[in-house]
Amino acid sequence: MKKLFITALFFLNILTLFSQNPPEEFFNGLDLLEKNTKKAKKEFLVALQKDSLFHGTYHFLGVLSLGENEIDSAVTYFTKAVLLNTENSKHTQEMSYNRLIDAYLYNHDFKNAFNVAWEANQKYPDNKTLQLNLKDVCLWSFYINHNELDSAYLSSEVKDEYIVNSVSEEYLIVRKLRIDDHYLMVTSQALKSEKGASYDVLTCKLSKIDKNIDVKFRLNWDMGKHFGGKVADTDEVYSNKDLPVYERVGALYVKDSDINIEKEIKKVLKKEKKL
Repeated sequence: MKKLFITALFFLNILTLFSQNPPEEFFNGLDLLEKNTKKAKKEFLVALQKDSLFHGTYHFLGVLSLGENEIDSAVTYFTKAVLLNTENSKHTQEMSYNRLIDAYLYNHDFKNAFNVAWEANQKYPDNKTLQLNLKDVCLWSFYINHNELDSAYLSSEVKDEYIVNSVSEEYLIVRKLRIDDHYLMVTSQALKSEKGASYDVLTCKLSKIDKNIDVKFRLNWDMGKHFGGKVADTDEVYSNKDLPVYERVGALYVKDSDINIEKEIKKVLKKEKKL
């Protein structure tokens, strides 16, 4: 009886969260998310057939698609979730926006990632996660296109090691890693030497669960000459008007992390309109 009471309360909270009356299969899918993702997906697909206008179903199908590395499907689902969610009850549209930006980034589609991030930030200027995602779009595009960061590192999957050219690249990589849809929080950092190479090891805790994981970064620069790493000429990148705004502002942010990135983007966009 106690279990049924807790489950009923959970369902009521979800109903309040989405401000709609979704099909029973939607709740079945939620209940199965942590137990059996394949069965959860089947339930969500049935819910979608019964109600094709409920944004919550699209959102969670997008989450499952990301977990299966089906990025194109995730983009489709999250796009639909954003479009259908006109009320943003309990910040649910903001959640879908953040997931959509991630999906575009995992697809290495910086243009659409930036467009969505910029739109979301104009709509929800107080959302800190959206602000960070906007910065990350700019940083990833700069580091991959101008600082020799391997594009394969823009992934949710944890690799055995990463070769990086600066410390800031390490934290950028960690922010996009996911284990069973849990993000990583850095708890400590340690320099180590292995077979003549220098490594930075970040010990991370998984969100919401008591589990730690080490992420290894091989430092691809001379520590004696460059303490925090080596970076391409940011002034040259920023001054190149043929480059997209997100790459140019990414260069500016790498040079000075204290800038107001939104103001700088507006400044560049305003100049581009005058050309």
